[in-house]
Amino acid sequence: MTDATDRPRANWDWARADLTARRRQLVAQVVRVEDDLRWFESNVEPEQLEEGQEQALSTVLARLDEHDRAEIAAIDRALARIDSGAYGMCRNCHDPIPVPRQRALPATDLCRPCAERRAP
Repeated sequence: MTDATDRPRANWDWARADLTARRRQLVAQVVRVEDDLRWFESNVEPEQLEEGQEQALSTVLARLDEHDRAEIAAIDRALARIDSGAYGMCRNCHDPIPVPRQRALPATDLCRPCAERRAP
């Protein structure tokens, strides 16, 4: 096991830039979904759309919003790890996460073996 303080601080500028850009996209998407939900709830009359369809669409939009919020939270945790020097280290086994995995999944905090062990 390696500790983040035992190794030189890596340059994660690319990760910070990628995470920040993705976060900006997600926040904009969440705002759009929330605006769509508000419009939908206030402007769609039951005779225009069956109530079941209305509820299904509202549920789908809400779930998308929940997914985006969860991804934003994961990005925020990754940015905090960059600031603390813990980015790039597996939170489970504390070994370094290979850079190709970090580039593919910048918000990840698990190495591949630990992620696979946690998968259902």
